[in-house]
Amino acid sequence: MHLVQLLADLFLSLWRGKIDYTAPDHPSTWPWAIFRDVDMWQAHEAAVAAAGQYLPGSFDRKPRDPAQKINTGYKTWEFQIYIFGLGPALLFNVLPQPYWCNYCRIVRAFHLINQHSISVAELQAAHTAFNEWEVEFELLYYERRAERLHFIRPCVHQVSHLITQTIQKGPPICYSQWTMERMVGNLGQEIRQPSNPYSNLSREGVRRCQVNALKAIIPELDVPPRGIPSTAIDLGGGYVLLRKRDYRAVHPSQAETIAIEAYLGLDAHKIHRWARLRLPNGQIVRTAWRETLRPPERPIRVSRNVKLVLDGDVRLAEVQYFTRLAAESGIGEDGPIWSWKDVAIVVMYSQPDADLLDLSFQAVSSCAYLEDDIRVVNIKSIKAVVGMVPHKPTLPSGVVENRFFLVEKPGLDIATFGVPYEGPGAQDDEDDDDEENMDDIE
Repeated sequence: MHLVQLLADLFLSLWRGKIDYTAPDHPSTWPWAIFRDVDMWQAHEAAVAAAGQYLPGSFDRKPRDPAQKINTGYKTWEFQIYIFGLGPALLFNVLPQPYWCNYCRIVRAFHLINQHSISVAELQAAHTAFNEWEVEFELLYYERRAERLHFIRPCVHQVSHLITQTIQKGPPICYSQWTMERMVGNLGQEIRQPSNPYSNLSREGVRRCQVNALKAIIPELDVPPRGIPSTAIDLGGGYVLLRKRDYRAVHPSQAETIAIEAYLGLDAHKIHRWARLRLPNGQIVRTAWRETLRPPERPIRVSRNVKLVLDGDVRLAEVQYFTRLAAESGIGEDGPIWSWKDVAIVVMYSQPDADLLDLSFQAVSSCAYLEDDIRVVNIKSIKAVVGMVPHKPTLPSGVVENRFFLVEKPGLDIATFGVPYEGPGAQDDEDDDDEENMDDIE
């Protein structure tokens, strides 16, 4: 969706004071042009580059240093993660609050509209946020001054049409320009004759449609899906336990033993730890057990933080490892019947700071790491791999502390922490080779 790139260019041009201006207007009078200060811009670009390590490999390309690459091949996907993922938290208490709140409105709306599945309530919330952002953007930046009319680029108005297009066509991420470009690229790879390229491209498109129609009529013609590795365990529902696994059973730590005994209601015994889990959405969850073995000179993109559902509430946690616990499931004719309970040992994050969540229209979920809150959870309660990026904000309450903010992959269902949108118009992985290299570390 190149609308993302257009909006990113507009925001950065304004914040850096690089957009065209006409006298008597001047960037020195713009309160939002924070990055005219070279030191602030360099500090921000360093924070963006450093945050990339905390974004899972399943997020694909991580944002590079914007100062070095923003004019030379900064990808649309990088803008998407940077502006609509990292930006709200990194710019908190940096961008003046009225402009930051306005920015958070459109970020939240994009979070909602980028899902593959969108509810009616979410569409209404996104529609409200888009419309309020557009009006507020004009009042804050344009201020109805003739010399600033060019601040209102077509992309500012375009966002107000996203909801009607979603109702008519479905979620934008399903028909975005990325999808079309991928299709054109795939068809282009199949062209073997350099003459008459457009005729050949049309013919390849027709042939692809014919093949797809045959596969739909006769599914047996399609290539069967790739199976799971022989050493993996299919847990059902799209969940697959993947190696590495302990060769010998080990004793859990004292805190983990207490959590396991509370979960089972039985004494804990030795366990075999598992390193990875494949989710139904295709993401791979790694574990602190394996990731923390990587030496500092060979950093790995963190993929052990997850979004899960506990007792109907969305929570965030860091996975220590996966295991299978033997538990008595009943009494048979020959005695107790035993079965496996597939679980994850996790360290919980706190609920997001409510004041910051509300102030940012749910665009910034800042959580504390609760190292003493160790829990045992059902593996199937895990819904997605997320990024948890460290930061040290001054919260609205005035507290300054080390925390982590949430970044979710665009396209997946987003976390909702029970704070409804309330505005004036509200209606109520890394490559497999890298994984093998990591598994070699003992």
